[in-house]
Amino acid sequence: MSRQPIPRPLVCQSGAALITGLIFLVVLSMIGVTATRMSTLEERMSGNMRDRSVAMQAAEMALRDAERDIRNAVATRARGVSGVFPIGTPDCAGSGAANDNGVCDNGVAGYTVSLWSSAAGGHPEYWNDGAANSVGYGDFTDAPDITGLSVQPRYILERFVKDFGGKVYYYRITARAQGLNANTVVWLQETYRAN
Repeated sequence: MSRQPIPRPLVCQSGAALITGLIFLVVLSMIGVTATRMSTLEERMSGNMRDRSVAMQAAEMALRDAERDIRNAVATRARGVSGVFPIGTPDCAGSGAANDNGVCDNGVAGYTVSLWSSAAGGHPEYWNDGAANSVGYGDFTDAPDITGLSVQPRYILERFVKDFGGKVYYYRITARAQGLNANTVVWLQETYRAN
């Protein structure tokens, strides 16, 4: 007897393996794209954080520079910061004075509108390099320039005189600094007692 092979039934392939493979490929591609986007975003965030930190440190250095400026008897007396000599214009808004050198004084009455807020809001030109209403970092202390900034920090001094049986001089120091990116701006403010 001879054996005859048993015919196999014809089975049509439905392509399930191809569809499953494509689905996995799309899912893996989406995971890869998402991971790339997240790492790019995190890198940008860390760069912005670093730039903000650099601007913050520059503003702190500007505050310390202003304190040195106030304590430095030679430079400050020439500019009237010490509170002993009168200051050119009482409002420090450039009303006819050639140069205020960033020092503002309004005597015992104080200020109705603080200079720093008007400089921040309505008069941004107060902060330009070489502006008469603000002082550049190191202008009167010979401090070296700070590297890694788009522009050197600047500050404004506002003097307040309080009379408690003897005059006491206070200074509101407002510092503005930018990071490497000009859009990264930090403002710091402190009150400093001179004597």
